[in-house]
Amino acid sequence: MTAGMAIAEALVATALVAFGAGIVAGGAAAATRAMRLARHDGAGVARALSRAEALRAGPRASDGDVALDPDGTPFSGTWTVRDGRGRSTEIDVRVDWPGHGYGLATAVLP
Repeated sequence: MTAGMAIAEALVATALVAFGAGIVAGGAAAATRAMRLARHDGAGVARALSRAEALRAGPRASDGDVALDPDGTPFSGTWTVRDGRGRSTEIDVRVDWPGHGYGLATAVLP
């Protein structure tokens, strides 16, 4: 083995390690982004369910609001109540956040 060949092997090994490290870093970044999106999805669904339960249990009126997640993501909520006048009261809840949204419909017996 010559001295030039050892340097070439070291360069190839370094390139392979750098390539592998890049793949691992890309995977970690994708996993971090997926976790953030999953957290937002869970928060949005929980917000819609909570609002629907509050409307089912208490005073009912159509309205809306905007709340910020701890990381600054805005969650815009709207809810619509349609009085059934002797029939079921229909409640529609919608929560939207950047790139996603969740809608929920329920009814309350008189």
